[in-house]
Amino acid sequence: MSLSAQPQPTEEDLSRQMEEAGFEVELGQNEHGIDAWINGIAGALGAAALVTVTLLVFANASLRYLFNSGLIWADEIVIALIPWLTMLGMFLSVRRREIIRIEHFANRLPPGIRRVVAAFADLLSAASFAYLAFVSFDYVSLFGTDKTTYLKLPKGWFTSALLVGSILLALAFLVDLARTVRARKAGAAAPEGAAR
Repeated sequence: MSLSAQPQPTEEDLSRQMEEAGFEVELGQNEHGIDAWINGIAGALGAAALVTVTLLVFANASLRYLFNSGLIWADEIVIALIPWLTMLGMFLSVRRREIIRIEHFANRLPPGIRRVVAAFADLLSAASFAYLAFVSFDYVSLFGTDKTTYLKLPKGWFTSALLVGSILLALAFLVDLARTVRARKAGAAAPEGAAR
């Protein structure tokens, strides 16, 4: 009995099979070009904020317990960096498609309807963050010039994390929407090409 050579599936065939099986190729594993550049900057800023918060909290706690003194201004910086850290983390999770999603019901839908639901969710998320950006702009405009208690820095430097982060998140969801639509068009064009 002779075994005939099986044709090797192409990368496109494997990608389509994975998508049909419900798997997503993580964006973080295939970052290149502008994606890698944007995510690298956001990741570096987030890491810098996290390291700063960690060092300040550790230094302040050590000084208080060991020497009964502390850096009175450290809490201001820590509280101010938390919104930036949060927004940068959310931005990266959306960009890398690692944001928490409840897909129990969506995974039970046929692939075409699942893509429509994903596109609608991306559009709704983008609209929600655009609205949050609008509200945040009003907040920063009203209270951004207030000074912090000890360092006398404008609070707008820190509260603008809501504004900037919301804009970035809305854009990230719109990019995800564009990718979903592009994948849907590519999936629809593939059977037509195979039929020819």
